[in-house]
Amino acid sequence: MFRKILAAILSVFGITTSGADGPSTTPPIAPADMAALKAELCGLAERVAREGYDTRLDYSVESIKHVERILASIHDDYKRTKAEDGLNGIAAEFAAYIVTVIERHYGPATWERDDPTFGPASFPLRWRGATVFPYSWCQKRIFEGPAEDVWSKFQALIINHESHKPK
Repeated sequence: MFRKILAAILSVFGITTSGADGPSTTPPIAPADMAALKAELCGLAERVAREGYDTRLDYSVESIKHVERILASIHDDYKRTKAEDGLNGIAAEFAAYIVTVIERHYGPATWERDDPTFGPASFPLRWRGATVFPYSWCQKRIFEGPAEDVWSKFQALIINHESHKPK
């Protein structure tokens, strides 16, 4: 039931909830709508963490380690079952959470739906002159495994960013 509700919410924004599907043809999302989507997805990430993993996400930098642990567990389930249903939606939820942590601790950023190079529904985050892809980080962690550790990516691309100065 939860996955069906999530699928309905995400489909409005061009995110599919089953395997690595092809490009979406949904029109661009206005910044205000992206903000609403991000808030909704963050709430869902918090719920998954709380109800499925007995973990409270507090939007601290350290909480990205909890996200990594949760995504690792989801990967283990995926590896065992090969069931992809809902996993892109879960990746979107935790990507929104990571985006929010970046904004709260490292200053303003712009999260968009599409990227001119990587295409529709790639969800780039434009921050301090760089473009990063937390949605892709989460997808890869779920589907590909430990080599795609989101905490390591967060450290390398956000914490250790050459222009990093806490806000």
